[in-house]
Amino acid sequence: MNRDLKMIKKLYGEKMAHFCRENFATILEKEGLLLDLMLDSFEPSHVLYDDILKQELEVEFKNYIYGLIDVENNKEIKTFKKPQELLSEAGYDLYECHTEEEIQSFKKYYAPHEELCTFKGGRLNRCFVFFAVKKDVDTIKREDYHKPERQDRYGTSVISIQFTKDRSHTLSIKNRYNHTVNNPDSTYSNNLDNIIPGLTESFANTYGLTQRNKDEQFELDGYVKANDGKFYKYNYEIYNIYYCPNNIIIDNFEVKRFPKEKYLVLDYFILDLVNKKIDLYDKSIFEDFTNDIYDIVKIEIVKNNQDKEIKLTLKNQSEIKIVVNANNEIIKLENNNLQLIGDYYLYYNNTLQELKFPNLKKVGNYFLHMNKTLKKLDLANLQIVGDYFLCCNQVLEKLNLPNLEEVGSYFLNNNKSLYPILSLPNLKKAGHYFLARNNVLEEVNLPNLKEVGIAFFHFNRSILKWNMPNVDVAKKGFLASHPTADNYRVETRGWR
Repeated sequence: MNRDLKMIKKLYGEKMAHFCRENFATILEKEGLLLDLMLDSFEPSHVLYDDILKQELEVEFKNYIYGLIDVENNKEIKTFKKPQELLSEAGYDLYECHTEEEIQSFKKYYAPHEELCTFKGGRLNRCFVFFAVKKDVDTIKREDYHKPERQDRYGTSVISIQFTKDRSHTLSIKNRYNHTVNNPDSTYSNNLDNIIPGLTESFANTYGLTQRNKDEQFELDGYVKANDGKFYKYNYEIYNIYYCPNNIIIDNFEVKRFPKEKYLVLDYFILDLVNKKIDLYDKSIFEDFTNDIYDIVKIEIVKNNQDKEIKLTLKNQSEIKIVVNANNEIIKLENNNLQLIGDYYLYYNNTLQELKFPNLKKVGNYFLHMNKTLKKLDLANLQIVGDYFLCCNQVLEKLNLPNLEEVGSYFLNNNKSLYPILSLPNLKKAGHYFLARNNVLEEVNLPNLKEVGIAFFHFNRSILKWNMPNVDVAKKGFLASHPTADNYRVETRGWR
């Protein structure tokens, strides 16, 4: 194995070294060339090859690497038309934004919770901002797209084309779904020519927005290409900020590296090891996780295989344990003193596997909203939860909430693993869409339930037995779509 392959093995793993040996023999003849190409294009990661293989992009990756040196094959599409003309041919009207008011005028095209972070203000300080709107945009309705895809007709009916104001003029094409789909800031692979041929050159000629490496096209889900030309694996993308393994945050495509002796970037938080505090990097995020972690007097970090256990001792002598995986994503949490949680607690976390809050009594809205990995939940003292409690989790198998009295809407919505019995002996009130679309539960024990909202157990087709003798109020959609619902009657004292 030559020097290049030895270093690639060290930095990118053995599998990548084998792939390079088999596919880049010609490049390897020039010592140092392949290693330089890799280091210039990809931040070292031992899972890079696995991600390429998983997405079946081996050929595209090989072509990308060869394309970095095969400049003779990089042929530009010549055009003398302006971007407005070309986009008109593609069915769009193009608008350039010079003021914040002009940017805000396009917010009307975005559904709630799908608005661009561009609308939060200040984008013109960093970027040239354009919007391209389909001429028939009023006929393309959000409700017609139940399973959104980044480049479907709705998603691309309104796109924002943005170039950074630095010399690289890094391009981001943002679609109409924003964070509802994967990597929405890379619509059309951030290649203007994928909208209509010649558009890249047209923007360069008309506005002087020549892009760096514009002819080298490669896209890998879960990776972002920063201003330095490198691809970085990321754990979270929130408002165009990418939180990466190895203490790296990419903000508006600018790479920020945090010294490991001073900081630990975990999920989308920063643990300051020197000043002993934990905080959000982006203060605009709604998040309750850090509110109960203050007055830290001691931080201990113990490595266990690939995981790290972080023990925080607070001034009141209470302890909080946080376990992160090799990518610094939070996978375990323990807090024996926590009793109250506000809204948006770990809203974006999608890796938490174990949770231990034995004294927790009340939880606000959007608790672990995006989590998809928690399988067991034991909160023996929990009494009240708000809306959207674990509403995206589909793998929760065991639930112990013996003292739960009230839940908001969308409680465990779309869960498909809770089986076979659900027992909430003290539950008195349930909001709308309670466990809607659970298709495996067979038995439900809710002896003290008195009031349920709209679509209670909506689209549950497997329940065979239920105990709900005290229901007074049940709104429309009660057990809707159950195959035998019409044959059952629940004794109540005043349906509403």
